[in-house]
Amino acid sequence: MPGPAASIAVILLLQLRIRESAEDVTVVCHDLRDVEVTWDPAKHAGANLSLAWRYIPEPLRPCPRYFLSDGLTSGCILPVRSRSPLEIDVRRGAEPVFHRKGLASAFLKPRPPDKLTLHWLEDAIRVTCPALPHVGLDYVIQHRGMGDIDWVASAPAPSCDVTVGGVDRSACLAFRVRAFPRESFYGGEVQPSDWSPVTQWRAGEAMGAGNGSCQAPPYSGFPKLQVACGLVTLLTSLLLLLALWRVKRGLLPWVPDPRGGFQGLFERHGGNFQAWIAQDVSPPPKAEAVDPTDPAEVALVLEHHGKSAAPDPGLGSPGLPCQAPRDRDVVRVGGATFLMDEGSYMTL
Repeated sequence: MPGPAASIAVILLLQLRIRESAEDVTVVCHDLRDVEVTWDPAKHAGANLSLAWRYIPEPLRPCPRYFLSDGLTSGCILPVRSRSPLEIDVRRGAEPVFHRKGLASAFLKPRPPDKLTLHWLEDAIRVTCPALPHVGLDYVIQHRGMGDIDWVASAPAPSCDVTVGGVDRSACLAFRVRAFPRESFYGGEVQPSDWSPVTQWRAGEAMGAGNGSCQAPPYSGFPKLQVACGLVTLLTSLLLLLALWRVKRGLLPWVPDPRGGFQGLFERHGGNFQAWIAQDVSPPPKAEAVDPTDPAEVALVLEHHGKSAAPDPGLGSPGLPCQAPRDRDVVRVGGATFLMDEGSYMTL
């Protein structure tokens, strides 16, 4: 049976192991909405840890919702009660790993402030934001110029209304804010909020949160150079089109459309000139044989400018006039009328 000294040594060793294991367990109360308990399974020999909890004086109950990492438990989400003490017990099998009692607010981590507003004063900037719904918070404002690496922090203030002096009004400045729960109010296990989105200020004008740029705004007017370049481009294009049109006319002369002079050639004959001329130009009828001894069958009348010529009685039968027909003469032969062209002649 071990003596008192051995028992004390075992108790001290167990407390040391619990303290070392407790450093691997984190408890965070997110803005008094829920309590998140997390641990790293790799630091516990890959074993599944179990969690039991209660709000005193209720009995202990198992974790309502674990979340896993590589198939092993790595945390638990618990509800929040503001007035009852919370007890958390984490074990690896039967071995205790973490045990803690206290109000959920003792593990408070507020949400980051938002809607930062900048007010330019004569020689300073006043930074404000809506207060978070928790008492016992201090707000810290940080700012820096464009290109600076380090932030300049203001002194903690009990409200999100801080005036920052000694800044250059024409410089581009970036601002952000963070809320810190007071340890004197909540205890030593609270955590500050995350930083708010960055709000930038340039040349006396707020640029909004999270735009990430302090570059000068684009010129709103229309530059004269762009107008001149546009006109030159337009004129050059017109001259080029005119030159191409003239070259086209020189290389490809205009060809008249044959549709106007040959009616029906394309409409009825599809451009077949032989079919068109065969239909529209028919040969004259063949003249019947005439007995030259019968004066009743042969009658030649030659009209020359409205005058008729009598047949020559010296010939055995009626004959042609001695003068050859000229241009525009009209010749009638047995009921057929002919209009003579220049250089034409007729022989019976």
